[in-house]
Amino acid sequence: MEPEYWRGRLFRNSFTYRGDRHEVKHWSVKIQHLGARKTFSLRAVDEKQAAMEACGIYKAILNRGWESVIAERTEVSEPVRAESAAIASVNQSGFDPGYWVQRLIHRKYGRLLRPNAEREFSVRIEHAGTGFYFPLGTDGEKVAAKSAARIYRVIAEQGWVTASERYPRELSVAFRWSDNPLAWTYTTVFTQTVSQSEPSSKPSSQLPEFRVGIVESDPGLRQALSWCINQQDGCYCVASFANARIALNEAQRHSIELLLVSQNLTDKSGIGCLNELSVTAPKIYGLLFSVFEDSELLFKAAPGGAPCYVFRRTPPTGILVPIEAALKAGARTREQFNKSIRRYFENVVISSPIHGSANELSNLTPREHEILGLLSKGHPDKEIADLLRISTWTVHGHLKKIFEKLGAHNRTDAVVKYLNK
Repeated sequence: MEPEYWRGRLFRNSFTYRGDRHEVKHWSVKIQHLGARKTFSLRAVDEKQAAMEACGIYKAILNRGWESVIAERTEVSEPVRAESAAIASVNQSGFDPGYWVQRLIHRKYGRLLRPNAEREFSVRIEHAGTGFYFPLGTDGEKVAAKSAARIYRVIAEQGWVTASERYPRELSVAFRWSDNPLAWTYTTVFTQTVSQSEPSSKPSSQLPEFRVGIVESDPGLRQALSWCINQQDGCYCVASFANARIALNEAQRHSIELLLVSQNLTDKSGIGCLNELSVTAPKIYGLLFSVFEDSELLFKAAPGGAPCYVFRRTPPTGILVPIEAALKAGARTREQFNKSIRRYFENVVISSPIHGSANELSNLTPREHEILGLLSKGHPDKEIADLLRISTWTVHGHLKKIFEKLGAHNRTDAVVKYLNK
């Protein structure tokens, strides 16, 4: 469904005040997918831009699911008008490398995926209601800025699908081992592109082959997760599927023992796929995962009501570490997997430090958290000031206090501590 389709579904909310009917300036749209329906208030005032934004939201729901998109749309507390102005600024200036120079950032976890990646620049690009972080593969500022402008041009002129095929994106993937108590692991991956070819060699292993399958609609993420599985001792990704229908029909034929299922599938919810799998192939252990732009959104989208919450970051080459003990013992029953998972998270809780960066971050005020969050996304000081409707000097004052509280020497140090929370 392209923007023109959504243009015919835009509407403006109205309200009555003292007997007079008033219509709000911003557009809204109702989106329905997989039995869920929600009304979104759009940021754009222009009808054409609003249609593009609605289209972007719908595609984001298809790619990443309801929970990720809703968390993303509600994560920033500044007024809609200020955010609309920032988006309009990108639309006007995004083709110019000079615009992106101020927005280049360093992301912490790239080093786990390739050497020297921590020193390389990344950039967050938003367009039509969707945003992603892109690793730029260089520590040269001018080269990185030109790459960011090139990526933005492809997104603006050819769409997100084409850009995702050409350029790797950074994503946070959360594996939901237990929802009550809530116990998830999460990791950072770089999606693979059409032209990209990761090494096919696999480390030798003395363990019996453990056969894993993946169900994920995003081909770049599907390839990235396949590579990650193949780096883990004894684990082999023997098949990957683009949707639930194919996976349910073919999983048993591939003798799959563990099926990783994305919550954000195009034809069925991940939970629906796992429920059907438990009936048609009860011997296959199913594990749900969710995809987020970054870990901050993961925490905000976590379901409420659990008596205990445990989140544990793992390297991308160790996403199955909670069942590692069972695999090494040669025990591959559902009961043994659950026992291994329980022991893993019990050890996580016991070994967790009481003090550290999380305690330092707790000393920050709500405004300092806001500023640090915007800084981590690559917003320069002036833009932070505009978004929060404060002066640039006030931003500088908050940053000075943030550095003191975190023991950080500069912006990069502060952001790294923030991302490591």
